[in-house]
Amino acid sequence: MATVDKGRELMKSPSQRGFTIVELLIVIVVIGILAAITIVAYNGIQNRAKINRAQSDMASLVKAIQVARINTDKPLTQITGSTDSRSTKALADAAVDAIAAASNTNLAGLKSGDPWGNWYRIDENEKEFGNTDCRLDVIQILGQSISAQVPLSQSPCV
Repeated sequence: MATVDKGRELMKSPSQRGFTIVELLIVIVVIGILAAITIVAYNGIQNRAKINRAQSDMASLVKAIQVARINTDKPLTQITGSTDSRSTKALADAAVDAIAAASNTNLAGLKSGDPWGNWYRIDENEKEFGNTDCRLDVIQILGQSISAQVPLSQSPCV
């Protein structure tokens, strides 16, 4: 009886015995192409999410700066006590703390930095060189072409 079963298996057509090596290779190639497309799409989505988070963080900081200016009636250079908080994380953190205190806003999340692991660079320009200095304050991200300008608030600049 065993020889009869063995004979039946040998008599099966090739399509009934399993997959050929060519069929397996085609399936592997298709899976590889789908995986590559998925990885590229994921990386694009991840980068857009980082950009959106950075823009949202900077918009929050701009709004806090505007509120701090209204609350104190001072330019940002006087609120932070600095004319350039870009050079070190300690200066940037001190500037964020001063803005948070003057605006009664919680900005602690911004001290952890941008999505790329850098701190937000704050360049306090308005009235930096005197009452007629009407350059915009700027928030920048190191290594990225993303920045935000803070509208002017003090006369004679407005």
